[in-house]
Amino acid sequence: MPIVRNNNVLVTVITPAYNVGPWIAEAIDSVLAQTESRFEYLIVDDGSTDDTADVVRARAALDPRIRLIQVENGGSGAARNRALADSAAPFVAFLDGDDRWHPQFLRHMLETMHTAPPGVGMAYCHSRVMLESGQVVALRWQPAGRIDVDKQLVENNPPHNGSSLMVRRACFDQVGGFDSSLPSAVDFEMWLRIATGSNYPLMWGTRRYLLDMRLMRTGSISSNRQRRFECLDKVISDYAPGMRRMHPGMAYVRPAVFAYRDGLDDFGDRWSLLAREAGTAALARDPWGRSLLAWNGAGRDRRAQLRNLRDGARKSAYRGMSGALRTAGKLSSLRG
Repeated sequence: MPIVRNNNVLVTVITPAYNVGPWIAEAIDSVLAQTESRFEYLIVDDGSTDDTADVVRARAALDPRIRLIQVENGGSGAARNRALADSAAPFVAFLDGDDRWHPQFLRHMLETMHTAPPGVGMAYCHSRVMLESGQVVALRWQPAGRIDVDKQLVENNPPHNGSSLMVRRACFDQVGGFDSSLPSAVDFEMWLRIATGSNYPLMWGTRRYLLDMRLMRTGSISSNRQRRFECLDKVISDYAPGMRRMHPGMAYVRPAVFAYRDGLDDFGDRWSLLAREAGTAALARDPWGRSLLAWNGAGRDRRAQLRNLRDGARKSAYRGMSGALRTAGKLSSLRG
């Protein structure tokens, strides 16, 4: 069937979906609830073995803006590329099948793109973190304002999540599609490629919390930390040498800290050596650099103790935030 091009469509929304049956309806409904309605919605079922396609098909029967595309399993990069080939709009936004948007997401991101300085090809919002159940438990800090390639690398992918961005279609026309050979860090590689290979080298961060991202749900790509770090290692080694404002070693600081936190000391030790090439003084001036020096100097046994303490504190914080948000919701409903 030929693709119908609608000149009123401003945004192509793309969801790569693999075995997200329990959550895909919530993601779709968050798109349909957008206050900006000039979008087309392409959902690529990436060879799911659960009821993902059936859930999408039922929603598509109710709204003509939704189109289901079914392909053999090839990963999120290949799924996004399949949808990009069929996209019609000047802007593209991606929503993972287990995340959800605030109703103002598309409207606010379009406004941000139209008012951003020249050279901005991508914009992102802030994110709230939710558990697999959908309960929001935390707000995620992200830098705002102008983000160049150096800051992308030093901040270790400031958007944190591909569901938080809106991208000019022209960026993909200039640099091509996602690298489908990467099993993880696919989005980070793409944002760096746009920053270094297109006419739009800048990213812009907005302070609005318009995305709820599901943290470490069962079967997610990000839950495989070993694979994530292997891909991250390749991406950083490819792009860090091109840094201009800061020493390339600074691109390894945060990844090294994350590796230590996750118990992958081999990555942490190797990345720490590369980070130290920036100089101890530079690391000491940076909060993350100081954290790296502490983790690196602690030794494996002490790091294991620190991880246990940190994980316990993190769980307590999530429980506290979850309870506070539930209480706030009850008070709000009583006032209403």
